[in-house]
Amino acid sequence: MEYEETVLQDDSTPAPQPHRVALVTGGLLMGGSSTFVLNLAGELARRNVPAGVFCFERENDLAADFRAVNVPVFSFDGRALIFEDKLARVLGAVREFRPTVVLANIGTPSFEVLRYLPRGVFRCGIVHADLPSVYDSLRRYAPVLDAMAVVSQLIREKVHALPEFARVAVPYLPLGVPMPAQLPPRVFTGPLRVLYLGRLAREQKRVHLFPQILADLRRSGVPFHWTIAGEGPEGGWLRGNLGSGGPGQTVTFRGPVAFADVPELMSEHDVFLLASDYEGLPLTMLEAMGSGVVPVVSDLPSGVRDVVDENNGWRVAPENVAGYSEAIIALHGDRKGMAALSAAARQKVYPHFALAGMGDRWLGSFPAGAGAWEPWPERFQIRAPLWVANGSRYQPAGRMFRRWMKRLRPDRDYYANISS
Repeated sequence: MEYEETVLQDDSTPAPQPHRVALVTGGLLMGGSSTFVLNLAGELARRNVPAGVFCFERENDLAADFRAVNVPVFSFDGRALIFEDKLARVLGAVREFRPTVVLANIGTPSFEVLRYLPRGVFRCGIVHADLPSVYDSLRRYAPVLDAMAVVSQLIREKVHALPEFARVAVPYLPLGVPMPAQLPPRVFTGPLRVLYLGRLAREQKRVHLFPQILADLRRSGVPFHWTIAGEGPEGGWLRGNLGSGGPGQTVTFRGPVAFADVPELMSEHDVFLLASDYEGLPLTMLEAMGSGVVPVVSDLPSGVRDVVDENNGWRVAPENVAGYSEAIIALHGDRKGMAALSAAARQKVYPHFALAGMGDRWLGSFPAGAGAWEPWPERFQIRAPLWVANGSRYQPAGRMFRRWMKRLRPDRDYYANISS
C-alpha cells in the first residue's frame, strides 16, 4: 500500500494558546511507560497545565493514582470492537478535550491518532525502548510528527540515524520520578537489604537468572535479605525456585506494589538489582537512586550508562551472570564505600531526574504557537493503519466481517496489529 501524508508546514503564525496536553497510550497496565504517563500528566496538572490521558484499553492499574493528581483518563471496554472503532472512540474523546499538544506514548495505535489531528496541533511521539522492532514500527510515522522524544542518548543517536527522521526534531527528554527533597541519614549495617522491583518476566527483565544469583550469594556466606516486588508470568516459578536458606540469607516476595508505596519501599533497602538485557531508561532505577539505594544493574548502553558509573553504582555486563552477586558481595565488604556510592547516586539524579526537572524539559519542548488553526472534523474518516501492506481488509466490507467476528470472538482482533 502506498502512503502519502501531508507534512506539517505552514507559513502562517498561529496565535499562542494556553497549552492543553493529551497523552495517548496503548494501555495503562503497571509498568514503566504507564508510570511515565502518570508522572508527566500529574506534574503538568500541578502546574495548572490541563492534561488528559486517552487509552485504547479499559484496564488501568493506576486509576486511583490518576484521580489523586486530578488527571482525567478516558478508557473504554474495547473487547468487542475492531481496531478502527477503537481508534474512532479515542479520536472523539481527544477532539472533545481540544488539545494543543498530543503525545503518542506507546504502541502503534497511539501513533495512528496523530494522523487525524488538525493542522497546528503539536504532534510528538516517544521512544521508550532500545529495540530494532520499535524503531522499525515507528519510522513510518515520521511524516506526521513534529518531534520524536527519546529517553536516552543512545536512542537519540539511533533515531537521528534513520533517514525518515531527517526533518523531525528528536529532543532528548529523560524521564523523571518522585523523589524526596531530603533524605534521612542512611546507616549501612547488618545484612544487606536487596530489592528487585519490576515485572516477574523472563523477556527483558531476565528473572530466570535469579536462582543462579541467589545460589552464588548463599555460597558466599554473606548475610542478606532479598525482597522481590512485582508480579508477572514467572511469579509462581520464582517462588518455587527461590526458597530461603539459613536465617541470615532470606528471600521475601512482596507482590505488587502500589505507586504511592514505592518511596517507602525504596527507603527500606540498600541495594537495587536489575538484570535486564535491554531498557530505555529504567524508572525504578531512578527511584532507587533518588532514595540513596545503590544500583547493581546491567551495563546497558541505553539509559543505564547515562546515569550509572563507577562513582555511584555497579554496572554488570549482561553476559556475566556471576557479576551481579559479586557486586553485592563487594558492597557487603565495604560499607564505607557503599555509603559513598549511595550519596553519589542521590546527587546524580536529584533534582535533574525529579518530576520538576522532567516538567521543565517537556514544557520547554512545546512550541509557543501550538493549537489547531483548522476545524476539528465532525466525523473521522478512518483509513487503513500504516502497519498493513494490504488495506482491503480495512475497507467497509472487510470491516463489517471483522465486526461480526469480534462479536463471536471478542478476545481476538482480526488483521489488527497493536505492537509497541
